[in-house]
Amino acid sequence: MTTSREHFAGAEARTGASDVLLAEAARHGADAEVWTAWHETDELVCRAGTVERRSEVSSGATALTVWAEGNEGYAVRNVPGATDTALVTTALEIGRVLAAEDAAPAPQANRAPHTPPAAPLPRIGADATARLRALAEGTGDLEIELRARADRTRVRLHRAGAGPAEYDTGVAQLFARITARGEGTGYIGHHLFGRTMEGILDDAERTELAELVALARVLASRPATVLDHDDLLVDGRVLSRLLTLVAPAFLLDSVLEGRSPLKDRVGERVASPGVTLLDDPTAAGSPLFIPWDGEGTPTGPTVLVEDGVLRGFLSSRRTAAEAGAPATGSAHRGANGEMPTVHPGHLLLSHTDDLGTEVRPDRTVLHVVQANGAHTSNPITGDFSIGANAVLVSPDGTRRNAGNITLAGNVFELLRSIDGHDGRVRVNRSNNSFVAGPGVWTRSLTVGHQDAV
Repeated sequence: MTTSREHFAGAEARTGASDVLLAEAARHGADAEVWTAWHETDELVCRAGTVERRSEVSSGATALTVWAEGNEGYAVRNVPGATDTALVTTALEIGRVLAAEDAAPAPQANRAPHTPPAAPLPRIGADATARLRALAEGTGDLEIELRARADRTRVRLHRAGAGPAEYDTGVAQLFARITARGEGTGYIGHHLFGRTMEGILDDAERTELAELVALARVLASRPATVLDHDDLLVDGRVLSRLLTLVAPAFLLDSVLEGRSPLKDRVGERVASPGVTLLDDPTAAGSPLFIPWDGEGTPTGPTVLVEDGVLRGFLSSRRTAAEAGAPATGSAHRGANGEMPTVHPGHLLLSHTDDLGTEVRPDRTVLHVVQANGAHTSNPITGDFSIGANAVLVSPDGTRRNAGNITLAGNVFELLRSIDGHDGRVRVNRSNNSFVAGPGVWTRSLTVGHQDAV
């Protein structure tokens, strides 16, 4: 069986490159740590049963942090395993330029643990390619485009005075774009994420593609002229995108800088009873396993909201030190080794009440199935207005195209007005942040025909 380490043939994670930088920093009387990442990405685009494009890309970065004279400096090279000692003098100079009145927090004592290699990391091999081609077969009225991507990453953190720590991780991604032609043109797109390409292809083949095709064909029919409905169901595809607007309010740096409306509200009710908001990049359902963050702080579950009550915020080493609290392991770096910033790893909204799917006895349901972009959004106030597609679902399960609609409201009010969920968790990705949630039944949003706005 191929191991994850074989996916990084030629990666110089153990050649002592970081030793060169650490020794140079010590020569200048500075403490230091070196963060290194090697990335490999396979991408494949299939349409109408044929492979249209394939690429394989390797990249990486080296980031150096130094501590000297109470200052913290930082420098990056977009090369993994860099040994250019000019990185040290650059980082020291940046530390002097950015010197603050308060001393920068020193390297933390709980150093990142060395993490055993993961199971074989995702890649798009011959078997996956054949399955993608077969799944992308369309018909006369239907076009299926599948964009598959497999990312593999090795991260290494080497701190002065300690041995290096490493972990391997990866994420598989499939974007399905379905276009149906009927009285009009119906389109729906959907992302699937997982830790193996085989797993997300199984999901696509078993349920997802058939459901997406059915939705696309409904959206290709003549739209209803009125939006009369009794209940509103916001699909997890849409909810997970709306949650990205509320996520900044749960970051400790937003709180300290006065940009979060949740400041000073720990212990207060901020969501409906039954709502829990949990961030955990180590969870089984997290597409991208991260055992420790970009600063080496071990990760794990952080409860932000419990049964509707605010419990805490996500933090980095610096923001936690400023607030006098322990860091939550939420300081993540970009692919190019950028300075760590606080953001979620795998943020999941859940609710205790499962109210079922879109069919309700004696009720007409407006099911918002797809968000098409934000007309306006404000991450501080939470106000938003988005374009969307929806279907009207009769009590007998018959679906009608509701056409292009606008969905407007406030995400903080939405959190306070969730009656229950539909049991179908969906995931949205923003860089290496994953935000997930089920479809939710709510009373708080305003719906209108898009052409009427």
